[in-house]
Amino acid sequence: MNALTVPGVEAVRLDETDLVELYRLCVSCTAFFELIEGRPATEATAAEILGPLESSYAHGVRHVWGVKRDGELIAVADLLEGHPGPREWYIGLLLIDPEHRRKGLGAEFCAGILNWIARLGGSTVRLIVQQQNPGARLFWERQGFEVERELLNRAGELESMVWVLVRRAPQFVC
Repeated sequence: MNALTVPGVEAVRLDETDLVELYRLCVSCTAFFELIEGRPATEATAAEILGPLESSYAHGVRHVWGVKRDGELIAVADLLEGHPGPREWYIGLLLIDPEHRRKGLGAEFCAGILNWIARLGGSTVRLIVQQQNPGARLFWERQGFEVERELLNRAGELESMVWVLVRRAPQFVC
């Protein structure tokens, strides 16, 4: 019941013991962090993914899932349960190693996440996509998400317009 499944790979919960592996993944994806935050990935980037929530989100529960293939961490998802309401979720990050992109892993990981959230009683999932990353918007729209609104957001060194995308039950389960 509590397992997140992704075909062909191992989905595992990540914690502080996975910091070194997560750091390696973040560094391999540093172009993403430069695009979104205006700075390269560092050890602090990985620690932030695993660390405590900011005070404005502390009412929620963080779940960090990794995907491993042949023992190597190749993807991570940072999920927030209970924000802003009890059955609502946010996907804070879905990051795939560049060597494993465009092979269906992102869609399979997303489907696994949505199915897992549905089993836990989730009714709504939201996420933010920065407007300087239109390819990400296309990916999420292919996963059934729709633009709910636009707003100005700060991530790292950058302030930019973002799209808030949403997917609601019953269209939830993939």
